[in-house]
Order: sequence, then structure tokens, then C-alpha cells
Amino acid sequence: MQRLSVLGSARIWLICAICFTLPMKASFVYTLSALLLAVWLAEGRLLGKAREILASPLCLAFAGYCLIVTFSILWTDDTAEGWRMARRHIPLLLFLLYWSSADRRYRERYISAFLAGLAVCALLAYYNWAQHFWFPDWPRGIRVYKAVDDTAPFVDRIMYAPLLALGAYFSLRRAALPGAALARLGWLALAGLLVANLFMSGGRAGVVMLATLCIALAFERIRARAKAVVLCLALLPALFLAAYSTSDYFATRVNAGLNDFQNFRDNPSTSVGLRIVYAVTSLRMFLSHPLVGVGGGDFEEEYARNTPELWQELAVPFNPHNQFLMTASTTGLLGLAVLFTIAGLAVRSRKDARTLSLLAGFAVVCLFESYLWRSNTALAFSVLIAVLSLGSGEERGAG
Repeated sequence: MQRLSVLGSARIWLICAICFTLPMKASFVYTLSALLLAVWLAEGRLLGKAREILASPLCLAFAGYCLIVTFSILWTDDTAEGWRMARRHIPLLLFLLYWSSADRRYRERYISAFLAGLAVCALLAYYNWAQHFWFPDWPRGIRVYKAVDDTAPFVDRIMYAPLLALGAYFSLRRAALPGAALARLGWLALAGLLVANLFMSGGRAGVVMLATLCIALAFERIRARAKAVVLCLALLPALFLAAYSTSDYFATRVNAGLNDFQNFRDNPSTSVGLRIVYAVTSLRMFLSHPLVGVGGGDFEEEYARNTPELWQELAVPFNPHNQFLMTASTTGLLGLAVLFTIAGLAVRSRKDARTLSLLAGFAVVCLFESYLWRSNTALAFSVLIAVLSLGSGEERGAG
């Protein structure tokens, strides 16, 4: 292995720091990304790097998606909101920097840094849980204050739960690999720590994502497909029952979701009921502007215009809580085509089985929220896809 230069080493450690801070504040990641860009520029060979990016269909797809969202301002009435929407896609544009800066030889170091950051956040969350429910006289820890029972330290459960699911998957996968028994036991313990924190967080979408990733892991590790199916059929109900029986918070949210669905006709103004309303109305928006959508800045205005009469009194959302409907309604078939192209190219060019599992997890969880529109999860998607999609010949900055 060639020895890295000082700038090359700085670049590798900055990516590790970015991975470490993914479950923390997005401002940390943006600051580190700015430093990474400075190192990337200082290393030189800019023309060669630009050629590598332009030669990568995956990089072009990420850039194309961001450009479509930006160009949608041209058919947007509210240009200020259109620019705000475009800025929210900066995490996906940063994929180009991460892809161009990462070195596949340090792939496991990047994943370890992500797991280390999650472990720190999980420990802080456990402290918050203990302080809130058992020891109110303890000093208040680092935590968000979106809801009384939200014990996550930096971001709310909407973004925190999927990141915990990703961490649990990476840990379980390492525990399943051949190696020293003590190391495998350690990874299993970390997976348990993160899964328990996931149940405690109350993030229902995160549990669904974990179930998807567990299915993917079973098919990764078990070549006999029949055995993989049997394992999934046995373990997935056990996973749900474990979450439901060990976490009163999670059980309460599941019961509330079922109640919302059953009483949707009488009361659509609930968490689940509103998501049904959002989905129906967003689909109407897409069907009325199928090719290029309503534009990035006009979602709320067009949503109000397309809402069925019986739901006119309900509040207008700022996003439909579904990434695919968000893309379809604002950028139409054009945006959807590029979004699916990103997934297709990542699968096609994958050099690591985890790429497909990661994409499956995000595809499922994006049915419940616009996760590529939210900062921390979009950043995690960009960084992890960049790291996992690197080929064997892509060892950059080694000189």
C-alpha cells in the first residue's frame, strides 16, 4: 500500500470524522465537508479529478437529480421557496466530493467511524432516558426537545431511527463474518445497544428499515434461498414482538398508528391519517403535471389546489412524507427517472454487497418520509453510497 501524503491522510480522517458526526448535527457534517473540499482543492490534480467525476455515471446521476430540482425553479411561481428546496438537496450534491475523496482501502474505517458516532449518541440517549424517567434530579443531558419522550441527543426520531437501523445492520453483518469470537461478540453487543435504542426511540419507520436490512443481510449471508426465507419468517415477527413488548413508547406509537388507520374516515387528522391524505393529494398533483411536476417551490400552493374537498380544512404540509411522491409531484417523471437511475447505477456498479442492502433499506423507509430531503439521512445516503460504490481501482490521493 502506498504511503499517503499529509493532505491524503487529512482527507481520509476528514471522511472518518464526517461519518462519525452523521447522527449528530448536520452543521458538523457541513463544516467538515467544507474542510474536506479545501483539502481536495489543495491536493491539486483538479482536472484529473473532474474527469473522473464526469466519467462516473453515478456521479452524473446525483448531479443531474440536483440540477433538475434547481431547474424546476423555471416553472415555479414561488422562486424563493424554489431556491430553498434546491438548497435542501446540497447533501446529494456533496456525493461528488465524497466519491472523489474516499479511498476504498479505508472503507471499513469509515464504517467503523459511523458506528462509533452512533454508539456515542446511543449512550447519550440512554442517559436522557434514565434522567427523564428515573432520575429527574440528574443534570439534563444533550437532547432534542421536539417531544417530551424524544430522548435522542442531536436529531429527532424521524432522522435518528433510520441511522440506528443502519448502524445495527452494519454491526450485525460484522458479527456474522468469520473472525475472532471476542470481536464478533463485541459487534453483536453493539448491535444490541443500537437496536434497543431504536426500540426506545419510538421511530416506527426505523424499525421497518431494520426489518428490511435484516432481510437483506439474510440473503447476503445465506446462499440457500429457502433457508434465508425461513430465517426471515422466523426472525422478523420476533423483532417486532421484541420491540412491542420491551418498549412501552414503541408499543404506544404502534397502537396509535393502528387506531389512526381504523378511524381514518371519522378522523383523518392523525399521524397515519394525514399521511394517507398527503399521499392521495400528492398523487393528484403528479397526475395533473406528470412530465416535470409543479416545480420545487410550488408544492404547498399546488397541494392546497389539489386537495379533495372533504379534506380542505386540514393543514397544508410542506412535504408529503414520502420521497417518491415528493419527487413525482415536484419534478414529475423526469425527476423520478433520475432518482431510479441513481439506485440502478449504484446497484450495477456495486463492489460491496452492502450497497444493495443499503438501497433496499432506504427505498422502504422513503415510503414513510422524504428522507433524501432531510439533512442527516440525505448526508448518510450520500456518504455511505459513495464509500460502498467505490471500485477496486479507485484508490485516490495515495501519493
